[in-house]
Amino acid sequence: MPSDPDHVLDAIDGVVDEWETLSADAMRWAPPENKGPDFMTEMTEIFGPLVNAFAHALRPVSDAFERVLHTFDEDD
Repeated sequence: MPSDPDHVLDAIDGVVDEWETLSADAMRWAPPENKGPDFMTEMTEIFGPLVNAFAHALRPVSDAFERVLHTFDEDD
């Protein structure tokens, strides 16, 4: 190693110059990429709204059935 300390400063300047050319986002941490939706997530997204609509469609039927049962219960 030379006894001249300028080689250390030159090395530091070279590293800093390379570092400064990177964008600010290059040093920012990013979470690992998602592998994509799994099978259950896809099924939930597809069939969830359908099940919800079906439940809302059957609500009047269940209310009528409950009223019939309540009427039979009051007769006894």
